[in-house]
Amino acid sequence: MDLVAEEPNSVIDIRKNRVKSNLLLHLYQNGDTSINKMARLFHASIPSATGIVNDLIREGWITETGTGPARAGRPPVLYGLNAKKYLTLIMDINRHDTQLVVFDLHNQLIVRKKIDIRLDDSATFMQSLFEFADDFLASNDINTSKLWGIGVSMPGLINSSQGINLTYLNLTPPGVPLVTHLRNHFRLPICLFNDTKATTIGEHRFGLAVQKSQVLTINIDWGVGLGIIINGEVFNGASGFAGELGHIQVKPDGMLCHCGKIGCLDTITSAMALIRQAKEGIAAGRATILTQIVNNDLDLLETSHIIEAVHAGDEFSIDLLSTVGTELGKGLATAVHLFNPEVIIVGGLLAEAGPFISNPIEQAINKYCLSDFKNSLTTHISKLGPKARLLGTQAHLFEHLIVKEFP
Repeated sequence: MDLVAEEPNSVIDIRKNRVKSNLLLHLYQNGDTSINKMARLFHASIPSATGIVNDLIREGWITETGTGPARAGRPPVLYGLNAKKYLTLIMDINRHDTQLVVFDLHNQLIVRKKIDIRLDDSATFMQSLFEFADDFLASNDINTSKLWGIGVSMPGLINSSQGINLTYLNLTPPGVPLVTHLRNHFRLPICLFNDTKATTIGEHRFGLAVQKSQVLTINIDWGVGLGIIINGEVFNGASGFAGELGHIQVKPDGMLCHCGKIGCLDTITSAMALIRQAKEGIAAGRATILTQIVNNDLDLLETSHIIEAVHAGDEFSIDLLSTVGTELGKGLATAVHLFNPEVIIVGGLLAEAGPFISNPIEQAINKYCLSDFKNSLTTHISKLGPKARLLGTQAHLFEHLIVKEFP
């Protein structure tokens, strides 16, 4: 793709910027490469590719990183993304804690801090978040001028294009989108993203879904979220809400869900439901080591205690996970029939139970799915774990900002 001199400057600039953004995305996702490979990849001539590389070196985006293997003659010079060009701040917000993480552009962790604030639908939460974040940056000598942007992942019905979270409308003053509220404080570009979709992107870019085209990720946390990849792209739906598996009705005569409906999957399979079921079983006299783990104070009971008991062989806790996994598998069987995935990746708090949660999920899928849907389907526990959400938010932020950088 030679840049033709007769074209208007604006057209030339648009084409050059498109090549630059695509090249930087390629380097971010795939690592170092040579000018010859760049030229082939973007259908450019060697002189055009060389000119674009020189531009990006002058602008501080890429650096020479060494040489690659040579088939004949001199080994090719390799170029890669300059990790120090910018830092990014990732805010991983959820209902049990919040993490603040700074990455460089190679996804290398610079500094991380877990702060003890739990998401609730109030302006007080945002004020606390601002104070903790400002202190975190100051104490690590990170000026906002060093930051390219901020990626925010959190639960809820998030419309990223409008910058709002419809599940948590009271975080901001009336009529002020959450993204605007964050941007007004930090004076930086903000990218807001649902936590399950962030996890899905993390798995697709860096985890078990790499090079997979049809994928479901199940995020078992305080709620149950479903991430969907169709033809290699994350499926968002019309408003960005696709994947709320936890709010399909499974028990018409069941419990009231926090969403206001009766008998949602969340009410029997989420981490919150697991804790409630554990307390009910203990109150009914079931024998379990959970009481010892929390020193008979059930108010302290967390999912981590139940998972600890499962790995210790506690029959009651194993039964609880088996029931949750079976119900999740039933719900996933419906999703399998809808999307025909090649792989299901299990993540979230309960994924730490390993086969104690994945085995009943698989058994239920085998029981409730048509056989032809199961022939090419595998189920795995995420190897990235919580890191998938962080990396997915980082990748989404990078991909969002690089397009804005080179319009």
